[in-house]
Amino acid sequence: MLTYQQALATCLAAADRVLETESVALLDAPGRVLADDIVAALAIQPFDNAAMDGYAVYCEDLATATSATAVQLPCHRVIAAGDRDALPALQRGSCARIMTGAPMPPGANAVVQIERTATAADKMVTFTAPCALHENVRHAGEDFKLGDRVLERGRIIATHHIMPLATLGLGKLPVIRKPRAAVITTGKELASSLDQPLPQGMIYNSNHFYICGALTAMGVEIAATHTVADDPASLRRLLLQVMQQNFDLVISSGAVSAGDFDIVRPVLEELGATILFHKIKVKPGKPNLFAKLPNGCLYFGLPGNPVATAAGLRFLVQQTVRKMRGVDAEKPLYARAMNRFVKPAGLHMFLKGSVEGWEDGSLTVDILDGQASFMVSPFLQMNAWVSVAEDVQEIKAGQVLPVFLMTECATAGLP
Repeated sequence: MLTYQQALATCLAAADRVLETESVALLDAPGRVLADDIVAALAIQPFDNAAMDGYAVYCEDLATATSATAVQLPCHRVIAAGDRDALPALQRGSCARIMTGAPMPPGANAVVQIERTATAADKMVTFTAPCALHENVRHAGEDFKLGDRVLERGRIIATHHIMPLATLGLGKLPVIRKPRAAVITTGKELASSLDQPLPQGMIYNSNHFYICGALTAMGVEIAATHTVADDPASLRRLLLQVMQQNFDLVISSGAVSAGDFDIVRPVLEELGATILFHKIKVKPGKPNLFAKLPNGCLYFGLPGNPVATAAGLRFLVQQTVRKMRGVDAEKPLYARAMNRFVKPAGLHMFLKGSVEGWEDGSLTVDILDGQASFMVSPFLQMNAWVSVAEDVQEIKAGQVLPVFLMTECATAGLP
């Protein structure tokens, strides 16, 4: 059996298919991966403009202004945001009424906010204090300079990127195409209609919904979903159909162990797939299978126990998807264990954990009860997986451990 690190390296090495680039609208971009660097095609601010409602002035004209020796300047015009006519230069010894965002008239070098002035009926404006050079002025290029690299290739676009990208006039972005996946769940005991009473001897097909939700959060397009009984002929027909379509990934759950109805491996071998590994030193998820179909599509055969399915998705599939999308390898966070846990030697374990942040910036993690691979109730409390290496047998309270956030957090651009 491979170790977890060996299995992951095998998956990443097999993810050598280069995904194409496509263009998407800005509002469709969050969650997508940039295919090229984004460079500012204009300066922001595009022109010097007022940061306050007030009066554009030469600050030198107000150098002597005090409450006792006020300076009065005539106001000859009003400049509004959006004015597009060429502005004449401001004459020394005068001022211009100006609105927030309006272009500065040539020559003016400060804006005095309106609350610090008084205006007479003859349009003479009274100033009772000096102002600083460039006060309340937004300068051209102060936010972005022409040619600035805004975002680099491989970044996951987040919602908070929309504001600066729209400010730069970027309505479309070059992104890596989403990997296309087919999802297969196996077992005649599976009931996929959640709104129907559960028949005797059956269970709800939770793996189907979890896999689809997790893949969507990873940025994968789910192009087909199927449920098949543990019947070799049915699975063979389905995989022949799948191989005729343009999928990058096939994710199945169940039928990869060593029982009479564990049919995935023999069917894959019959169809000419290359089995890259089957069974790894991991808990939960020892029976994980990874193969390459004859058409080059990657096949992940995840164990049917729900927690094993979830762990395989998080630590094999998601890491492979990152590689396919051109995203850097994920780095763990580190948290101090709050409780003791004893694990089998020789197995890499992924434990359900609840991470909490503290005022000093440190993280702690509670290793939750209910670590069995069939128990999903801890998913309601957990927000992270605790990764424990093969050579560790006992986790002691206070020990620092690597933790990985749940799928939705990790794919939003966090570590």
